[in-house]
Amino acid sequence: MVFRIPSLEYSLSHPHPKGRVFLIATVVIFLFTLPVLVLVNLVTQGSELVPSLQTQYQPNDTLLEGWWGTHRLPSFFRPKTPRCQPKDIGRGDTFRLTTSLFDYTVMSALNTSGHNGVAQLDEQIRAEYRGQDFSSCYVNSARFDYNMFDQTQSVMVGVFCPGFPYSPVNVSMQTTMTFAWELSKDFIGQYYGPGLDLLSLNETNPSDYRKVVLAVLEVISTDSLSIMHRPHLSNPAGSIRIAFKVNATTGAWKDDASTLTYVNGTQLEAYPAEANIYGASIANLVTVAMGAVSLDLGSTRFPNFFRNATRVSKVIRPNLAPVGINSTDWAGGSRTFYYGALTKYETWADTLLHGEPVKVGDLTGLPARGSTMATTYLCPTYQVKPMGSFLSSVFVGSATMTLSVWGVWMFFTAFVAKRIMAPRVECQCASCHKRRVKEAGDKCECGECHQRREKETGVICGCEHCDKRKEVEREKERKEAEEMVSNQPGPGKFVRLMSMSHRRSSVMTVDEEKASTGSEASQTQRPPHSLHKKQLSQASEYTIDEEGRN
Repeated sequence: MVFRIPSLEYSLSHPHPKGRVFLIATVVIFLFTLPVLVLVNLVTQGSELVPSLQTQYQPNDTLLEGWWGTHRLPSFFRPKTPRCQPKDIGRGDTFRLTTSLFDYTVMSALNTSGHNGVAQLDEQIRAEYRGQDFSSCYVNSARFDYNMFDQTQSVMVGVFCPGFPYSPVNVSMQTTMTFAWELSKDFIGQYYGPGLDLLSLNETNPSDYRKVVLAVLEVISTDSLSIMHRPHLSNPAGSIRIAFKVNATTGAWKDDASTLTYVNGTQLEAYPAEANIYGASIANLVTVAMGAVSLDLGSTRFPNFFRNATRVSKVIRPNLAPVGINSTDWAGGSRTFYYGALTKYETWADTLLHGEPVKVGDLTGLPARGSTMATTYLCPTYQVKPMGSFLSSVFVGSATMTLSVWGVWMFFTAFVAKRIMAPRVECQCASCHKRRVKEAGDKCECGECHQRREKETGVICGCEHCDKRKEVEREKERKEAEEMVSNQPGPGKFVRLMSMSHRRSSVMTVDEEKASTGSEASQTQRPPHSLHKKQLSQASEYTIDEEGRN
């Protein structure tokens, strides 16, 4: 028994043309396709979304675990996570930026869109925040406050954010720094909170922006506290308040309103001239406070001496003792929390201008992506599924994809098979017949070729095809004889029926004799057409005589 290679067939067992080629192509394609489908399902179905807290609104890489994680698969193979849940920002919110220097309180978040020509106030809203940086914000105001009874000085810095976090919303916020002789009250002491040893601050990187900013604020505030603590006025000042306005184009600032109240309660309508000796101390403290806030915001709208060391001498005054006041009575001997006592120079401002205790300029450690709100976002992220769920998901996904690919392949092969299949209608014209006879030679099975071979060889073919052909010819002769008898005039119906039955019996007898004796006997015993005519004529004469007698 010869082994037969199977071929690809239709669902109704109609073989494809070139079925073996289609079978081989199917096997090869699925050998390469199945591993790819399994790999795709491992990546897409092997993990599940779970909520997580993240510090970025939309991280660059998905947080996957396992061998298909972010460091092992190309980006186009990794599933993309949906976006995080946004935050909102509105009046009364307090937050810190990623630079982590100051705490800001939102004063207003106004929607400035048009009101259809109706005059009305802008609406307070809670704006949606999606991790935008605060570089578009800038310092637009400041206020200095001094309180002799608490022995504190404070600087409030106002910030304006046009079109933030999106247009047409404008956000206004402020931050306040308090400086005092007591560490627990002072901004430097409150930066990390009580109970922490901040002496390690001096051991950090000398160019770290936190160390530089806190050091500048500490030494300049020490100057101001020391100078204003000593009795340089005719009557000690109980409180001082000065408001400053900042030019939104140039960044220059000037005092907008100022009041001084003496310790005895006296308050003059105009700011007393004798208090101008504190002008340099207040100006230095407000300048470094606004510069620190601009650095914390990541704003580059105005030049900042914390980023450019050449501007230090332009914005910081040495704050030396005025004429008539001894340097030891001015700021001499003042002591900071972490940098010791003043020894080499008259003031800490002059010390800073000489590059001590820190140098401003090339700061390090600032966030690369700008200052954003220091918060956490609820984000969906991926983690590996449990083993049972993992296997079932991969199996179902792979099986579904395989069936889909199989259906597409079957549709494609059926389409191709129809295009390359030979035509099912056979041409019967003379030229086509001659061509087929020429191509087939003696193997042609048509009726004409069978008759031709019988004449040439003298042997009657006994194949099924020839038997059918002869049967058709005999049936044709019988019908012709019946028509001829039915068309003759005169004979009655009885005679015609007898002649027809006699004709049938004669034909059957001849067929039996042909089958028994062969071709020669069948030819000699076949009744000629003259015998039929004689019998028919005798029957006709008998019928006529009978009718005449009657």
